[in-house]
Amino acid sequence: MSKTALIVDDSKSARVVLKRMLETHELDVDTAESAEDALVYLNDNRPDVIFMDHLMPGMDGFEAVSAIKNNPDTATIPIMMYTSQQGEVYVGQARALGAVGVLPKQVEPVEVSKVLESLRVIRAETSRAEDETTDESEITGDYPNLETLDQDLKILIQDLFDQQRAVLRRDLLDSYEAIATRVADEIRIPEVEEVTSEEPIPDDPVPARLQYAIAALVVIAMVFAWLYAQREQSWQELQQQTIILQRALEEQQQIEAAGTIDLQQQLSTYQQSMGSAFLITLQALEWGVNQSSEYEFDELPLGNSRLNLYEELSDQLIGIAFSGVVRIETHVGNFCMVDSGPDGYQLADPLMPAQQCNRIGFALGEAYELGLRQSVAFANFVNAANDQSGGRIQYDIVSLGSSDPLIDYPATTAGLAAGEWNEIAASNNRVEVSLFPDQ
Repeated sequence: MSKTALIVDDSKSARVVLKRMLETHELDVDTAESAEDALVYLNDNRPDVIFMDHLMPGMDGFEAVSAIKNNPDTATIPIMMYTSQQGEVYVGQARALGAVGVLPKQVEPVEVSKVLESLRVIRAETSRAEDETTDESEITGDYPNLETLDQDLKILIQDLFDQQRAVLRRDLLDSYEAIATRVADEIRIPEVEEVTSEEPIPDDPVPARLQYAIAALVVIAMVFAWLYAQREQSWQELQQQTIILQRALEEQQQIEAAGTIDLQQQLSTYQQSMGSAFLITLQALEWGVNQSSEYEFDELPLGNSRLNLYEELSDQLIGIAFSGVVRIETHVGNFCMVDSGPDGYQLADPLMPAQQCNRIGFALGEAYELGLRQSVAFANFVNAANDQSGGRIQYDIVSLGSSDPLIDYPATTAGLAAGEWNEIAASNNRVEVSLFPDQ
């Protein structure tokens, strides 16, 4: 059964270019000229991937992504932004709203293939699958650059290894061909004039040419054996080089991890040593904002209801000439839920035994994604905050999912009502702000 892709773009030429690339992968391609048309299309269709333009008349791409991800029926469809917008800030904003990445308008066919393979819309080539030596590791919210560096170095090592192997094979085939040509020239029998009956028949049972041919074959066998030994030696050397590079990579990762921990310890020590009125002011601002840290079960952790609070915090930080990082950590509670059919899950009745809940909390990856959900207005606020402060204030949004509860959950649900369990989950469903001034 063929898979379907949906292209949403108000530019006809952009739709045609991308459609031709996708059809080379045997995909059925549908198009929509606006975000509104795409939402109508999704009422009756479920494509396997959506390519979404950003700047369109009416509803823009970010608003469309937010609408699709907030609909339980379409939330699982992967969305790739197909736009000329660039920059790490834009990519982070798109991923925060639910898009899996950004594909430039000047895209090459090979990039489209990689995107489709990464989304599992098409299968990867067999040779690429056989050469794959490492699995993609899940990137956590705290330090994604380490995992990206790890993957890039491993790919570089594999490419170097493949190049060396191809060179060895090519040299070996060239050697075989040269030896075969030389032997053929030596044993080629020249045209001989018709032997007359008067010429005597030689008595030698083994002609001299046959002896030369046998000797040549022995030499060829020895040369092949020597080439094979050389190839095995080169192969072993390449394997040793690979092991050395992998060890160097692991040592570099350990050094970077140690440096990160040391930096955090220095920041903590610096903050503890500051006894000035400025630090007291920052602590008071942190305390005041975190008094409203909890959010409801079905509420966006970074939605419009929290936007006014953070806008006021930003104004106060600018007023005291704060320069540094505003770290926003989101946490997701493990609520006791029941299945509500097409609407997904909802909170269980408080009087229902907790053991009867259909689901307790979310998977780690799902909780991580839920923690990054934010409204379009909040994403625009974070994007513009750097300009408003003259580059002095940077916002760092981190999702810890359900990995760091404020209050520990009971070891078992036995004897507990769903309401008692969800009181603990509500306390853990929170957003916390930390202020880190520049040294």
